[in-house]
Amino acid sequence: MSEPTFALPDHWSKPAREAVEEVLSARPDLAGGDVGALEQAAELVTLADALSAVAADAGYVSRGDAGQQTTHRAVTEARLARAQAAAILGRLTEFGTAMDRSSAGRALARKRWAR
Repeated sequence: MSEPTFALPDHWSKPAREAVEEVLSARPDLAGGDVGALEQAAELVTLADALSAVAADAGYVSRGDAGQQTTHRAVTEARLARAQAAAILGRLTEFGTAMDRSSAGRALARKRWAR
């Protein structure tokens, strides 16, 4: 993998750094808004990793308002952060540039029916 041409923030998790390196390896010409999107994806992966650690430390459960056991909120928040990061990373790597949903959908449909 190629080294990024800018310093990665120290607080980014290892999976976030690996995702950035992977995208930059596939897209060495990344610029403009796509760089900002990549940075946001890395922040989301880092957040998801931290939230997953919180949930794991709590045994993935917490107490609800009425004292009942519920799934820890960090589980849900981590899942949402990972889903958003995956969507951003998918747009940056699979299609070469950030695309709107309809363009991405058309490209996927063409790919599916071309088999």
